[in-house]
Amino acid sequence: GWLLLAREEWRIKNPNPWAHCKSFRQLLSALILGKSSMGPLEIQPKENPEGGSNSWDKRLEEAEKKAKARAKKYVREQAQYLKDMEEIGDSNEDLAAREGHGFPTISLAGLPVDPKVYLFPIQQYLRLACVSVRVLKNIIVWEECYLSFWIAMISFILSVVCFLIPWGFFLKWTSRITAWVAFGPWMILLDKFYINHLTEEEMTDEKKLEYTNKRKKWLDKQKEEAQLAREKASKLRDFKQYMFGQRICRVNILKKDRYY
Repeated sequence: GWLLLAREEWRIKNPNPWAHCKSFRQLLSALILGKSSMGPLEIQPKENPEGGSNSWDKRLEEAEKKAKARAKKYVREQAQYLKDMEEIGDSNEDLAAREGHGFPTISLAGLPVDPKVYLFPIQQYLRLACVSVRVLKNIIVWEECYLSFWIAMISFILSVVCFLIPWGFFLKWTSRITAWVAFGPWMILLDKFYINHLTEEEMTDEKKLEYTNKRKKWLDKQKEEAQLAREKASKLRDFKQYMFGQRICRVNILKKDRYY
């Protein structure tokens, strides 16, 4: 909580007004009073233009130039690739592997193995790790100010609650009650009147029947949940296509991009 407040204070004191974020005090007053105690930040015309729209327009122009350059390069590479394929013709020999071009293959017991089969799952885990680190960074630097506020608020509330709870008394009596309920002298009554009346074969059959019933119930529940999930996904997809057409894209709830 204190780390998040320190980062929030650093953002608020930034001389660039475009780099500010909603403060903890603003969000707290909005939560309690229903409205923020501080009005919106007023930025005068042409104030700090290097951090405003001029900077953004310049950045957007550079990104468009890079995208066009990459597109032209891709078109040239595809044309060269098609030309090379026409020159190669119908050859069954793996020229890429022989000449050292393309992704190298590994031989295992005399059979070629594509490394991408093993590297792709690792890439998926690395992607998940990168996205998680980016989201965590955005929370710490108050790019996701609402999440940062709630994490700081919950941290302070839990710290106060944990400070007021008498942990020694609580753990002592919880351990005593658990020990007496689970291992008290009345457990001999359960052994005398129930367990001793069952033979080993009856106990085994009873456990098998119980396991079979639980497994059947679990499978039926999984089948029902899977069917409902498929039906819900199909209906949701049809409704989205009906309302928004075929051009549907997913909008991220959290900021996952590397740069902003």
